[in-house]
Amino acid sequence: MVNYRSLVGRQWEYGKHDCFSLLQGYYQLLKIDIPDFPRPDSLEYTESIFLKYAKTVGFERVSFADRRQHDVLIMRLGTRNPMHAAIYVGGDKILHQRMNGISAVEPLRQYYWRRTAAVYRHATCPAGR
Repeated sequence: MVNYRSLVGRQWEYGKHDCFSLLQGYYQLLKIDIPDFPRPDSLEYTESIFLKYAKTVGFERVSFADRRQHDVLIMRLGTRNPMHAAIYVGGDKILHQRMNGISAVEPLRQYYWRRTAAVYRHATCPAGR
């Protein structure tokens, strides 16, 4: 079990407290280092940093139906391309950092699962073993 409470309640700040930095913080708790990448100036029409580098940093795509604790859900929330990353923490809940909001654990309700474009699992993550 990962104690991710220290990651909840952070105010969104692009490049410091965004969904990618939340993902990095969560995986640090698992002793997995996810390197930082330059953030695009605009999220509206750019490709996803995560999708671009997922394989390079040890993630493999899995099916939504096979999701497990610690997997990353990549979503399309108000952007042309899937740009939002959330961590599946089990029990049909996600940990994520919404733009202009605070990081929180929320139910993986229909709104989110319908917007999930891909699910990724890290090769060295406990869920991947």
